[in-house]
Order: sequence, then structure tokens, then C-alpha cells
Amino acid sequence: MSRRIYLKMKTLQAAREIFLGRWDLERILPRETVSTLEAAGRVTASPVFARFSVPTFQAAAMDGIAVRAEQTFGTTPENPRRLRVGRDAHWVNTGQPLPPGTDAVIMVEHVHELDEGTLEIQAAAYPWQHVRKVGEDIVATELLFPQNHHISPYDLGALLGAGVLDVEVKARPRVLVIPTGDELVEVDSLRETTGPRGAR
Repeated sequence: MSRRIYLKMKTLQAAREIFLGRWDLERILPRETVSTLEAAGRVTASPVFARFSVPTFQAAAMDGIAVRAEQTFGTTPENPRRLRVGRDAHWVNTGQPLPPGTDAVIMVEHVHELDEGTLEIQAAAYPWQHVRKVGEDIVATELLFPQNHHISPYDLGALLGAGVLDVEVKARPRVLVIPTGDELVEVDSLRETTGPRGAR
């Protein structure tokens, strides 16, 4: 019997491509829907689109006061402007929705509090200053991830933020490995030939 000498081994990448090329994974692997919380490590079976925009509202990007920018035009250090809390200005923290009628935020460091209800500013604000607009990160209906995307733990935040609570993924494949070859022997046969401590 002639000997087979394997001098040329295929690379792992080439072997993987040959193996995967033998199978129609689209047909073999069924689809299933899982909770987004359990989707890390899975592969999308279809494109995933955002249900909601992120953020879903005009949000303050700084701690300070929300104002209507137009009402601050012309303000300078030589011509400061006084604002009444609750009427001309509203205290906001980073991430909070802007109160109705406001379109800019002045940083708290640039606000001088004269008394409990009166504030003074020395510079005008411009529309959408320090404001995160609706859809700044994600716009509703936009493509989040294509088909065959491997979902990472970081992706879960984008999915949940965009209102995607369930994801259609490919079922996990089940693999059976069958080792073959006459060089494989039973463990018990090794004990019989080598002794209990492995010495001949």
C-alpha cells in the first residue's frame, strides 16, 4: 500500500471556504425571532430598520437654561439681558426635553443668577445652540443592520434605543464532529499497553 504524504496543507481560511461552500446555509438554517436582550452573538436573518428616532425629542445637550434664541439677540457684555425663570428661561439638565417654545440652551457657566427668579446673560444664543435634535443619532425607518450581520453587544444599545425589541435571526447550527482514522485508539487500550502511570 502506498503512503500518502501531505506536504501541502490548505490554510484555515481556504479550508473554511471549501467547507462552507458545500452548504446552502440560507436553506439549511431556519429563521427564528429572539428578544433583543438575547441577540448578542447571533446573525440577522433579514435587514433591521429603526422604529423610532434617537433621540425622539429635542434634548438639551448641556446643563443650563432653555430659551427662545430670538429673544436673546442683541445681548452683549455692554448690553446684558435679564430673563425671568419660568417665562423667558427654564432650567434644564443634559438630556432633558426642551420646554415648549424654546430652541436653544445657554450653558449654566454663562448664566448669572441675580435672585431666585431673575437671571442675567451677556451673550446671545443662536437657534439650536447646545441642542440635540430629533434623529441626531438614528432616524426612524433607517437601516440599522443588513442581513447576515453579526450582532455585537454594542449593537444592542442601538437596537433598543431605536425601539427594536425583537430581532429575526438565523437559528444556531448544530454541528456533529466524526473523527476518523486508524491512529485513533481507545483510552482503555492505552492503559493496557502503558500501565496505570503511563510507563512501559
